[in-house]
Amino acid sequence: LVWDADDKVYIDMATGIAVNSFGIADPAWIRAVTEQLCTVQHASNLYYTAPDAQLAQLLCEKTGMKKVFFSNSGAEANECAIKAARKYAADHKGPEYHTIITLKNSFHGRTITTLAATGQDVSTTTFCR
Repeated sequence: LVWDADDKVYIDMATGIAVNSFGIADPAWIRAVTEQLCTVQHASNLYYTAPDAQLAQLLCEKTGMKKVFFSNSGAEANECAIKAARKYAADHKGPEYHTIITLKNSFHGRTITTLAATGQDVSTTTFCR
């Protein structure tokens, strides 16, 4: 929640645009980030940290999946989802089942694949002809 100068309360649906919806000054988030800053500030996805392993285990337990994939951005996550969907369809239905359906005005990232999936003409006319 956020408040304006007149103390009117709003539900914050935009802070942390894209993949980071952490809110504003959330105490639990600040505590977790501070603890992590005191150990390893940043590690590429070539390495694992204790929080990575704990979250991966929790996600596997909750979903029944055997593996998880952590990415650095929403575009990478969407690109992986598109590749996984196409691979699954090809393996189970045949190579002709490759079409990905997206919505008008959607946004999926700024890689070539995710731009092609984005439903905004302004994003696709320059790169995806």
